[in-house]
Amino acid sequence: MADEIPTVIDDISQMMRTNYMGFASFTVLVWDHIDTFTAEVEYIWKGKKGPIVYLFLLNRYLTPFGFIVNLFAYLSPVWDRETCSRFIRFEGSMTMIGIEVVGLMMLLRIYALYYNQRWIVGGVAFLLLFQTCMNGWLLTRGEAVIHNELSGVRACTMIFDPDISILASSSAWLPLLYDTVIVGLTLYRTLPSIRNQNASFVMRRLLEDGLIYYSAIFAVTLVLTIMIIAAPPGLKNIVAQLELLLTVAMMSRITLNLKRSARKNYEDERIRPTFPTSLFGSKSRMSFAPPPPVRIGTTSHTTTVPMTPLPPRRRESLHSIESFVEPRVHIPESDLKGMNYNQDW
Repeated sequence: MADEIPTVIDDISQMMRTNYMGFASFTVLVWDHIDTFTAEVEYIWKGKKGPIVYLFLLNRYLTPFGFIVNLFAYLSPVWDRETCSRFIRFEGSMTMIGIEVVGLMMLLRIYALYYNQRWIVGGVAFLLLFQTCMNGWLLTRGEAVIHNELSGVRACTMIFDPDISILASSSAWLPLLYDTVIVGLTLYRTLPSIRNQNASFVMRRLLEDGLIYYSAIFAVTLVLTIMIIAAPPGLKNIVAQLELLLTVAMMSRITLNLKRSARKNYEDERIRPTFPTSLFGSKSRMSFAPPPPVRIGTTSHTTTVPMTPLPPRRRESLHSIESFVEPRVHIPESDLKGMNYNQDW
C-alpha cells in the first residue's frame, strides 16, 4: 500500500479535477435521462415487462442515485481516514454493479442472436463471470486517496492499491475485451443481411448502436487503462466516473432505440410471428404457409410458377423467453436464421 502524501498544490488540483469530472459526467447522465424520459414511459413503463426491462430500470436508476452519494463524498468535509476507508467499499461496489448489469444486458442480446449455439453464449457468459470475479477481488484491494493535512481537502474517493497498478488496469481492459467480443459477434450476425439490403429495423439498429457504443467506450477505457497504470494516485480512477456514467447512459439509449425499432418492425407487414406471453411458456412457433403460385404473362398466355416454401431450418421453432420488444414483431425472413426474435432486445 502506497502512503505517499501529495503536496498541497497537487492535492487541491487533483481534488478539483476529480470533482469536475464527476459533476460533468453526472450532468451528461441527467441530461440523457431527461431527453429520453418520454421514450422510457412509452416503451418501458407502458410496454411488456421482462428480464431486460428490470435490468434496464436497475441500470437507469440505481447507478445515478448511488453516484449522488459519491458526489457528496467529494464535497463533504466530514470524512476522516477511518470513515472514508469504509465508504470506499460502497463506491467501488456501485461501480462494479453498474458495469456488470450492462454486461448482463449484453449477454442476453447475444443469447437472442445465438440462442441455438450454446458454446458461443457459454463463452461470453464465462468471460463476464471472469470479469466479475476479477473486479470483486480488486475491490478488496481498494483504498482511500491520501490527502495532505495542510491542504484542507477532506474528499473521499477510492483507488486501487498503487502497488498492483498493472493488475488493477484489468478493471478497465477486461470490460473493453468483453465489449469487443460482443461487438464482433453482433457484426458477424448483422452484416450479411445488411449487405443483402434486406435487414430489419432491429438488425440495423443493433449494428449502428453497437458501433457507436463501442467507439465511445473504447476511447474512454483506453484512457482509463493508461491512467490506472501511470497517473498519480489521486488521478488514477478519475476517468472511471466517466466510463461508468457513459456506459449507463448509452446502454439506456440502446435499449430504447431497439424497442423503437421493434415498433417499426411491428408496422412492417412482411412477417407476423406470434409469440407466447409467458416467460416460461412453450416454444414459440412461426408458421410460413407456402405462398400461392405467381401467374406470369398476358391474358392470352399465362404461365404458373410455383413458389418454393421455406426450408425446414427457416421454419424451426424459436425458443421463447420474456420479450421486451413487443408481443408481435415483424422480421424479414433473412434475419430469422438461427436467431431468437422473441428475446428481449
